[in-house]
Amino acid sequence: MVQQCVVHLIRNSFRYAGRQHRDGIVRALKPVYTAPSEAAAKDRFEEFAAEWGKRYPAIVKLWESAWASVCAVPRVRRGDSLR
Repeated sequence: MVQQCVVHLIRNSFRYAGRQHRDGIVRALKPVYTAPSEAAAKDRFEEFAAEWGKRYPAIVKLWESAWASVCAVPRVRRGDSLR
């Protein structure tokens, strides 16, 4: 299984976004990758797609195609040790 790093996924999203929209896209995606469960992440992603999908359908398609590998990555919360 290939795991997709969220940082790289966001960076790849910027390929399709105008510079003036990058901050808004990051703010809209943060609830997706910080959601407490996959179901909550899907709900947040639907909100993202409704807001940005018409302008940037390639970003939505990118995240949809990487969804399984993004959800496979264990979440690291603040304060958790990587040791």
